[in-house]
Amino acid sequence: MSTEKKVLMKPLASAVMLALGGLTLSGGAIAQEETQLEEVVVTAKGDYFSILPDQPTDSAFGLNMSLVDTPRSVSEVREDLISKFALRSVDDLVRLTPGAFTSSFFGIKGAMDIRGEPADNYFRGFRRVANPGAFNTIVRGAERLEILRGPVSPLYGTGSVGGQLNYIPKSAKVEGNKYISGPGGSIGVTLGSYDQQIITGEFAMPFTLGDSEGGFQLFVEVEDSESYFELYEPSSELVQAAFDIDISDATKLEFGVQYQETDSIQVPGWTRVTQELIDDGTYITGAAPFRNVNGGIDLRPNESGFISSAAGIGINDSFSGVGTFCVPDLGFNQATYNGVALTCFGGNDTPWVSPLANPGVGSIDHDDTFIDPEDYADTTAITAYFDVTHEFDNEMVWKNQFFYDYLDHTKYQSWGFTALYPDAKIYEFRSSLNFTWETGNLTFDNVVGANFRREDLEKNHAFFDETFDFRDMTVGATPDDRIAPAVEDPFVGVTFETDENGNNTGIASGDPGRNYNESQISVVDNLGFFFLSNISYGNLNLLLGARYDEFEIESEEVAVTLLQNPFSDLGKVTDSDDSTSFNASLSYNFESGFVPYITYAEAASLSANQLGGIIPSSVDAGLWLQDSELTEIGVKFSGLDDRVYAALTYYDQEKVERAGQTNAIVSVFSEGYELEVRGVVTDNLSLIATATHTDTTEIGNTFVVINGAEFAAQNGLEAWEVYGGRISGDRDTFTGAGTELDRGGLPDNIVSVAASWNQELFSGDLTASLGFTWVDDTYTDALQAIKLPDYTVWTGSVGYVYDRFSALLQVNNLTDEEYYTSADLFDSVVVKPSEGRTVSVTLSYALGDF
Repeated sequence: MSTEKKVLMKPLASAVMLALGGLTLSGGAIAQEETQLEEVVVTAKGDYFSILPDQPTDSAFGLNMSLVDTPRSVSEVREDLISKFALRSVDDLVRLTPGAFTSSFFGIKGAMDIRGEPADNYFRGFRRVANPGAFNTIVRGAERLEILRGPVSPLYGTGSVGGQLNYIPKSAKVEGNKYISGPGGSIGVTLGSYDQQIITGEFAMPFTLGDSEGGFQLFVEVEDSESYFELYEPSSELVQAAFDIDISDATKLEFGVQYQETDSIQVPGWTRVTQELIDDGTYITGAAPFRNVNGGIDLRPNESGFISSAAGIGINDSFSGVGTFCVPDLGFNQATYNGVALTCFGGNDTPWVSPLANPGVGSIDHDDTFIDPEDYADTTAITAYFDVTHEFDNEMVWKNQFFYDYLDHTKYQSWGFTALYPDAKIYEFRSSLNFTWETGNLTFDNVVGANFRREDLEKNHAFFDETFDFRDMTVGATPDDRIAPAVEDPFVGVTFETDENGNNTGIASGDPGRNYNESQISVVDNLGFFFLSNISYGNLNLLLGARYDEFEIESEEVAVTLLQNPFSDLGKVTDSDDSTSFNASLSYNFESGFVPYITYAEAASLSANQLGGIIPSSVDAGLWLQDSELTEIGVKFSGLDDRVYAALTYYDQEKVERAGQTNAIVSVFSEGYELEVRGVVTDNLSLIATATHTDTTEIGNTFVVINGAEFAAQNGLEAWEVYGGRISGDRDTFTGAGTELDRGGLPDNIVSVAASWNQELFSGDLTASLGFTWVDDTYTDALQAIKLPDYTVWTGSVGYVYDRFSALLQVNNLTDEEYYTSADLFDSVVVKPSEGRTVSVTLSYALGDF
């Protein structure tokens, strides 16, 4: 472990140890007091793992409804299931959630992919700042996780058509409204393969302020680990606190905060990808072309390219020496790809020819990836909330909620990407009234309200010389394949040559550093009004919801080229617009426990960059607001003595979005089937099964980097002759305009089954679980260059709980299956190898009333 990493971990880790030490002492005192109490006999419940969604929730629509009565595809994972299945990240949720498959956003487990789309992360019903590979979303601090598939409710406003992961943090309440009876907590440690080290601690207590009752809950998790992948050493610190106070029988306060720091870098995976590499492990070796003429540790802009005003502002006033860009055939520099004639531009005599030195073939270890000791990441994320809820004498409930989310993030990957998101902030205030109205045989369960939301975001990206295939991963990073990181002031000591109009045309002296080629600052103000009403007539239910939004947009591109010329002459652009969204659902509750339903919804979403900010050029063109549609037909079931929950869904949804780093407009079409079954077969045996069939296609002229080996073979070359650079272009250039393509990296079929067992043994509880996830084969990308085989991953655990002590042995990838997943970006040239078998042991001790 690096010295810097140890220093980062010390302050909070020390504080955690002191707090847990104090908790241990207080827990001992509590335990001594408890020896004087009468013996309490607890009867074990049948649903030991809490797999059945038997508690009503208002998260999906703002109305208190059980999941079986909610006419949308929703899954729930409760605290018990999280701890007993050793779930820690959003990737772990995939095996419990139909419709979900998380491809690799360069190894960061930040958000789920649902129905072929990145889902939004929510915290207590409020959308957070987007997480574009910034940090791992940790789920152990959740009391409940809810995964909604499809556009969000009118209650929430704009959002992903894929859906949402709603994180409900732990609190000092039990069974909804009661506070825990006394102070208590727990201390836990997880030790595992590859020096995995995680410490967790919880403390909760009731308190009184005058005549008011309240509760406090604290959750802390600290990780300082290595990993299966060489040079990847994730560390993070998470602190979460929640306060609940009953000011009176009618008025309640809830407020809290979550704070997270992490330095987990991105892990791109394997490059120089060929079908032979996937099928039999054959890797093409060879060193990058010599470019490091300055003698430094990396390639500065004047080494990876040639700076000149002749290149033009659009390509950073620099002719790239590592990149080739192709357009439809112009009669020169001619090449071909998939039968399409091309003209390609680049920095070499034959633009696409950039040969490796000393080429050959070899093999690569499964745990090697494109990681460089110079890579870095640093993230601080803060979320805070404050709720005031008042219930009137007529049972009308008035809720006022304040929400704040903050992200400060920077990262650098030596393939040529630097990102800086300084002080990204979201503020939201939501006020709502819940009330019920009855007339005759009709019952109206309603919520109406309004919200104001501000998103203040700045996104800085440097990616013009991103190159993947030039590094030999059997050797590791060298100065000839390490693109220098971008800096905030790249022009220190640089003077420019200028023309008669004052435009910079060349460099008179000095050496520019790497610049950010995108620096977008945007502020979005959103005022929204919404209503939802669940109208019941006997067993027939009609759920109607609508929303009206007004937007005020301000956005500016402030990036400059390597000659310090502005990329955009738009300046600060502003616009305003409005939109409407609605949801209509019809369902019927049969006495047998079956609930068929049909839903149609239309929703609006902001056409945003990767951080969620508005792109200045889209404001100028009036294309910053996009629509989505959903048709969903399903049937749910709850019955057999409340031991079985099942849901079968068909969906058809469409959306227009911005994709990739270049933010091209893409139309996405998705339809499929989802099945979820949860059952308590006996008091000892429980089952969870999910199945997904999906078909997701897209149309859009997005930027793509094509597979170098495929391009080389089609142009009479060996792969090593082009691996010194990258070959790219707009996708329509390679496929023809308007071509509808299967979205890459998404398997058509996924099946997961998990069985769990519990029984009494030696005055304690023995638990065991065994499950698998099967994933169908799929192509890495829309151009179908590389096919990834299907795979099956097994997971198992054995645990024992005795009095206040618990132990859980968890084994992931039991059979050490080697498989691959596609990358979210650059999916033609990057694949992520699987993590091998890992073993972990979690030991915990409960204190007080826990």
